[in-house]
Amino acid sequence: MPCFSHSKLTSYQQCPQKYKFRYIDEIPPPIRSIELHLGDTVHRALDKLYADALGGQTLTREEILLFYQQKWDEGYTPQMRIVRSGLTALTYLEYGRQMLLTYHNRFHPFTQSVTLELEEKFLFPLSDQHEIRGIIDRLAKASDGSLEIHDYKTSRRLPNPSQVSNDTQLVLYELALRHRLPEAGRICLIWHYLAFDKEIQISKTTQQLETIKRNTLGLIQRIEAATSFPTNVTPLCDWCEYKELCPAMDKRKI
Repeated sequence: MPCFSHSKLTSYQQCPQKYKFRYIDEIPPPIRSIELHLGDTVHRALDKLYADALGGQTLTREEILLFYQQKWDEGYTPQMRIVRSGLTALTYLEYGRQMLLTYHNRFHPFTQSVTLELEEKFLFPLSDQHEIRGIIDRLAKASDGSLEIHDYKTSRRLPNPSQVSNDTQLVLYELALRHRLPEAGRICLIWHYLAFDKEIQISKTTQQLETIKRNTLGLIQRIEAATSFPTNVTPLCDWCEYKELCPAMDKRKI
């Protein structure tokens, strides 16, 4: 059964050529960006923070920063691409430190809600012919009994309310959770924009969930029916892992 993820669907929407490189030709990304390394390392630190809290240990700021530094060093290579002019790997390392410090200061001792799952993988049938997979950063239960799907963002860009409302990532996660827990009541979708110390919460109606499910199936059908995969040249090309392989880049002044 064909399996899709939010990142896979987004890749096609951003650039069909990039989608082809990764998911049809199955070419491993030759370049890893510093932003991706930052995001992965911060996520691992926050996962550690809540995993230890579940075990009865509340990490200090110094402890979580030490863990973050260790994981940064383990995954970092000098070959990582840095696109933004004037920035260095140390700049991004410090970005992550500040995000973690701000989060720790705000949510310590991490008892605002009860953590149920961390980095939980899921696979659920979007239709009889298609499956959706993903990973929920943190699933929690609020004091009123409602469920919370938390997602951490390390982007330096804060989306406007309309962009957040139209984001389908956590909606797909909610669909998966409701498939597993059909008796679930209210589910709150929570985005943590760590660079801005901002938390955005949204709840979707049953009708909204069905609309997004239908639209997602429509997108999948368009992808499956595609016979060509043109390049969508945008400023995001500078961050693309496949930039050096893309034929469109030969025609672009870089």
